Amino acid sequence: MADEQRATLAILGAGPVGLEAALVAARLKIDFIWLERGQAGEHLNRWGHLQTHAPLRTLVSEIGLEELHKAGVEEFMSPLDELATGRSWRDGYLSLLLETPLLLGKLQKSVEAIAAGRDNRLREDPRKPKEPLGPFRIFTRGPDNKERHCLANAVIDCTGVLSTPRPFGMSGLPVPGEASCRDRISYMVEDIMGADKKKYANRTVLVVGAGISAATAVNQLVAMAKENEATWIVWLARGSGSLPVRRIPQDPLKGRDALAASANHIASRGEGNVEFHHGAWVDRLENEGQDKPVKVTALVNGKELSWDVDRILSLCGYQPSRLLNRELRMPWETTLDLPPTGIESREQDLSPGPSGEEPGWYVLGSKSYGRASGFEVKTGFRQVRAVMAEILRVRPQEIAKRLAA
Repeated sequence: MADEQRATLAILGAGPVGLEAALVAARLKIDFIWLERGQAGEHLNRWGHLQTHAPLRTLVSEIGLEELHKAGVEEFMSPLDELATGRSWRDGYLSLLLETPLLLGKLQKSVEAIAAGRDNRLREDPRKPKEPLGPFRIFTRGPDNKERHCLANAVIDCTGVLSTPRPFGMSGLPVPGEASCRDRISYMVEDIMGADKKKYANRTVLVVGAGISAATAVNQLVAMAKENEATWIVWLARGSGSLPVRRIPQDPLKGRDALAASANHIASRGEGNVEFHHGAWVDRLENEGQDKPVKVTALVNGKELSWDVDRILSLCGYQPSRLLNRELRMPWETTLDLPPTGIESREQDLSPGPSGEEPGWYVLGSKSYGRASGFEVKTGFRQVRAVMAEILRVRPQEIAKRLAA
């Protein structure tokens, strides 16, 4: 047999929820394999310049703080009561936890889980009711493209959604010409006012989307245009209203609500070198050559309009990839791309998707919410505890008791 790793549990991903899963598993003395395709908290670092609009205290767990206290590294933590950025969350919490005795050396970095299936079975093989199905087999690729298999009785998939941005063309499909313009497109809010300023200052920028990411980008670009007057923003939103960003009633995150309100004001007043269009779909892109603008053509309320732009921000949200579990029986909910979490819970926030057919395979974190954007990290922490109760076949209250011991 090829070189194989075996464990009771495999944890895929080392973001906030994956790290919490590893913490809880280690505390409960469950043997586990922990894989991360890049570095721990890599997606947090990608938007490290942006605020979360929430204090760090609301983004960490009690057992995480306990382990940092035991290790004597609390002084290196980011301030708990200050608004966190992606970078302060990663560097001042996640990265510190990786160096604690409980987790030191546990994470296998730069190892990607490519595909998974049931050991010695194909997806289409007949199954008998209550038949033992055996462990999961996971195909991985690590540094230097080294490939191997690992086996685990249970798997927690915390791989998230940020690696699969949604296309910004008509009907949710890629825009014709998008691939040839990829070097001009960002699918996240870059560091517009800092490291990436040269890409945006005195440039014409297309922003596509109507969520908080789009609101963030538009606000920053408008601020830039006050100092760099040749900066011009074309903002396209699919909806029909003149106030594109949906505000959450009594939003507990005041900074988030302020961004939404400001962006809506910009859209309705057309202030700050902004041209806003609702009812818009991007129809095609034309790459006119290096160092030349991209020609963007869109249908705006049925009328064709075109612009020459230097940079495109496609901020249309994310969707989960199905590639990892394509050899498993995963009945996804079709409207919001909700996978079965595998958690047997009546609490909608813990298990928003359909019932699963693969006992022992759990999808947690932002991926469990599919295309929906309402996931909160504390929900992920609760998901972790629910899963550990199922793995150990105890009541959730017993997990809380063991973690407190």
